[in-house]
Amino acid sequence: MSTPPGSPHTEGIPFHDLGGDYYAKHDPERALRRITRQANALGLTVRFEPIETA
Repeated sequence: MSTPPGSPHTEGIPFHDLGGDYYAKHDPERALRRITRQANALGLTVRFEPIETA
């Protein structure tokens, strides 16, 4: 497999998995828009309400 110059694999930096929810945590409003769009495409409507903290 070819590695492009300047990639972390050629610089000796170990790979760090950001996790499956990285983008949802990074930009939560964008994640909500994406989820809403996906639900609408399935013919569903959604409503989001914040969880009350104790």
